[in-house]
Amino acid sequence: MTCVAVAQLAVALFAIAPLASARSAAAQQPVAEPDTGSITPAMVEAGRAIFHGRGTCFACHGMKLEGGPVAPTLLAHAWRDAKNGDYKAIIGVVSHGVPGTAMVAYPGGIAKSEVPIVAAYVWSATRGRVKP
Repeated sequence: MTCVAVAQLAVALFAIAPLASARSAAAQQPVAEPDTGSITPAMVEAGRAIFHGRGTCFACHGMKLEGGPVAPTLLAHAWRDAKNGDYKAIIGVVSHGVPGTAMVAYPGGIAKSEVPIVAAYVWSATRGRVKP
């Protein structure tokens, strides 16, 4: 390797080092926890519409979230996949699905931005804040 090539390599490495450091710092920052205090009645109603519409969630979980032969109730129960029925855990199940079950990620092809809205409806209904 010539002196010029070594110098060019050194300049390139020097130039990208701050980028790698910035990516590393961003990866270490904590992810914001979903805030149940930010759930609004409008958000819950939008989630209800998605759950009972395009999300097709009702097909397995029932019109009143009562569950059925394919999927569990989403009312108060001993949660298996969404630990304690926490808002963040419900978001995780809707986002990632549940391997080995009929629960798929982004059911009905809902958008990533709609996941917290559907989760807000389920979370609110589970806690008796709204009727299913």
